[in-house]
Amino acid sequence: MNTSRLILVVTAIVLGNGVFVNAVAGGPEQLQQLTRPAVESLQPRRSLSTAVMKPGDQVDLKVWGYSEFNTTTTVNPDGKIAIPLIGEVKADGLTEEQLTEQLSRKLSEYIHGEVRLTLSVTSPTSQKIAVLGAVARQDYYPASADVSLFELLSIAGGLQSESDWRHVKINRRKNGEYSEAVVVDLVKVMESGNLEAIPKVRPGDTVFVPYRKHRVRGFVSSLSAVLTLSSTLASTTLLFLSLSGRI
Repeated sequence: MNTSRLILVVTAIVLGNGVFVNAVAGGPEQLQQLTRPAVESLQPRRSLSTAVMKPGDQVDLKVWGYSEFNTTTTVNPDGKIAIPLIGEVKADGLTEEQLTEQLSRKLSEYIHGEVRLTLSVTSPTSQKIAVLGAVARQDYYPASADVSLFELLSIAGGLQSESDWRHVKINRRKNGEYSEAVVVDLVKVMESGNLEAIPKVRPGDTVFVPYRKHRVRGFVSSLSAVLTLSSTLASTTLLFLSLSGRI
């Protein structure tokens, strides 16, 4: 094989390898496009919950590349969570998305460049809602999320004939204390058909269904009659004992 032919063969091999490499790799941009779907499939986007956070919820925070901020904390009775190096941050009443945005702003003060964090919130299943008053089954019912008032009353066996449908009270619990009660007129709601107007009942709340006023008046009257009868019997007994000379 002469020198010119050898040069042609080597050139063909080099050019062929170059075409092969470009076809397989497709250059840096094409290689990135090929691998991107695999990366996305390994780390799918998680839809954030629209439920608002409340005391007792557990928050798990992970910041990519900055493990010193990673923490698992609980929303305290004041509605705040403690983040390493940052301090306390309000969480009560916020959704996951709102808290994520707030933490991103806080972390941007310490991190140069894009802040990449993962946030997950879990609610303890031990939280309960108390249903008291004129219902079939007064009890504490477990709840891990907000529930409709109608659904809760149904679980409690429904309202009774002596129930006051116009003054059902939802006592909110916030920062460890009960705030002013929310009064719901179920008769008015059903007449209007606007069920969305009924506020949701949250874990930790207490629902109280009062008795109708005439029942309370009847109870007071009955109690008064019993007390009067008891007083009369006592007086009669003392008179009898006195006449018989026993006292």
